[in-house]
Amino acid sequence: MSSDHIEHKKDAPVPLEHGVSYNTSVETPSQESINEKGDGFFQRRRTNEEMIDEELGGPKKNALVDQEDNKKVFGLQQKRFRLIWHIVAWLCFTAFLIVAIVLNKGSPISVLAVAYAFVTLYLISAHSPDRFFASPTHKLWNAGADALGHMPLKIRQIVGYGIIPIALILTAVIPEDNENGTRVQRIISLCGLLFFMLTLWATSRNRKLIHWPTICTGIGAQFILGLFVIRTSIGQTIFSYIGGFMASFLGFSSHGISFIVGADFMKAYGSTFLIGVLPAIIFFGAVIQVLYYYNVIQTAIGAMGRIIVYLFQVSGVEVVAACAAPFVGMSESAMLVGPYLENATNAEIHQVMASGFATISGSVYLGLIGFGASPTHLITCCIMSVPCAFVTSKMRYPEEEVPLTRGKSIELERPDAEDSFVHALANGSILGMQLCIVIAAVLIGFLSLLGCANYVLNWIFLFLGVTDITIERLLGYFFYPIAWILGIPAADVYASSKMMGVKFALNEFVGFAAAMESGFFKTASLRAQLLATFACCSFANPSSLGSQISLLGKMAPSRAGDIARVSVSAILAGALSTIMSACIAGVVL
Repeated sequence: MSSDHIEHKKDAPVPLEHGVSYNTSVETPSQESINEKGDGFFQRRRTNEEMIDEELGGPKKNALVDQEDNKKVFGLQQKRFRLIWHIVAWLCFTAFLIVAIVLNKGSPISVLAVAYAFVTLYLISAHSPDRFFASPTHKLWNAGADALGHMPLKIRQIVGYGIIPIALILTAVIPEDNENGTRVQRIISLCGLLFFMLTLWATSRNRKLIHWPTICTGIGAQFILGLFVIRTSIGQTIFSYIGGFMASFLGFSSHGISFIVGADFMKAYGSTFLIGVLPAIIFFGAVIQVLYYYNVIQTAIGAMGRIIVYLFQVSGVEVVAACAAPFVGMSESAMLVGPYLENATNAEIHQVMASGFATISGSVYLGLIGFGASPTHLITCCIMSVPCAFVTSKMRYPEEEVPLTRGKSIELERPDAEDSFVHALANGSILGMQLCIVIAAVLIGFLSLLGCANYVLNWIFLFLGVTDITIERLLGYFFYPIAWILGIPAADVYASSKMMGVKFALNEFVGFAAAMESGFFKTASLRAQLLATFACCSFANPSSLGSQISLLGKMAPSRAGDIARVSVSAILAGALSTIMSACIAGVVL
């Protein structure tokens, strides 16, 4: 990380008005930037020039960029070579899309068209001067914001805060009963969302400092994404295709494991978790490390981060952790922002931990598919949980200080970068193998302990003439109200609550394994499978809590006390993120 990105705390935080504090090494912000709660909607954003002046020092940054671009690649300046390569790649992609449309054989052209649109926009923005692309966009946005800013504050607040609740109510009430749910079930899901938001508000650390525009943006983003994926044909096609593509990773890994164990062994034991799932995790780890080496992961996270920082009015540290978690998991996402944690606010640390708890990593995603979970449901929940993590965390633990990276995107650098493709592939495979050992050990330990606990429990109740008492059954009774308020059909509430109970009390693998053994993914209704999968698609469990406290404590030793203090609140926020995502999915389904 560049040292220009990080400012060390020199003095203790000095209290400001409205309960906000700042570090004396940072320039005192204006009152408007400190307290945006009253006029959060449609405020004028800083211009591009203002942002550049704030970050890193403009001249120094431009000099570094020029030095990088002057490097030679095949006798050409790197900047010119990159432009030529992008033009050639875009022309090939365009020709491929045209041929695919002309010779359409039933393939998902919509998926290819969306990918083409994103690639085209990225190339235009990457190679167009600001005066042609970024500046007009900022001017148009600021003009609209200034026009809306002339409206009375009360009218802006009524429209801004009212449009999402009204849309949710209409979505729950207007559609008729269908095979995916009844009107009553959708209303129950809506009531569940309201209940969990009221719970977050009631238990908030400081209700007066909750930044409601961020909360509304998060709920609105979830709702729009849920409508797109569940209610539109193009959304269903795109996410089904992505889910199927990710699931095919299991098949690719069979080429490697069959070489190790032999074809006969594969035929006999290929469907087991050991042979069918764990090798895919090694393969996925290798792929992720190679993508890191070629800067693909950093580019994707950086692009999403710039948008989310702009929309959610949060810090760059929080955004990077939230965007990275669905791809690389909670530990790696926290490591990406590790150099910033020493100077992070408590609310930022809370958000980093909550974002990690609120989703699963790509490697775990493959494992849960092996237990019978729908790839489409899992990947949809992972994406929907990113904005919801901001909602739950910022309600439970509102920002009380001024973050150093507020409103700024941060650069991602990996100090342990590999030297070559082969080096990256080897490191990724080794890391994947280590993860497989951890997963296998955790499953053996937890499942064995669960069997022992069930035996002891049955032995105790045997003296009372009661049989067939299990930990899963008791947890199912405890989580029954939560499963019901999600809007799950009555016939599947108990089975869903058992899955949720085991997942949150032990871990996600044990929860999905128990659901597979009970036949939940084969006998339950589609609505029950979707909502239960959404609710359980997270790392929010006791074992994750311990590992995350240990990891963050090592990266920021001086903040170990703060990390431990906010950890329980963060894991509750992470658990509620997926539960609230399930409620929104229940409304739009």
